[in-house]
Amino acid sequence: MDNEKNEGEGSKTADKKYREAATDFAKRTDTLQTGLEAEREVEGSKDEYEKAEKAGRAHSAGELRNDLTGEDFDKK
Repeated sequence: MDNEKNEGEGSKTADKKYREAATDFAKRTDTLQTGLEAEREVEGSKDEYEKAEKAGRAHSAGELRNDLTGEDFDKK
């Protein structure tokens, strides 16, 4: 039987694990370099990422202004 207690949506255990992993990643990684590499990847595959963004917005419940159109999304 599983002894883990369901903490619900605000899981303190999951939050703690995430923060520890994020801190560990930041300590052992050149985050500036990793960010620049990610930016180059996105720029190199811009059409793919825009297609994925449109697909994601198409599933939006539309709670926020312009969710579906993306007019409020700051693009360079």
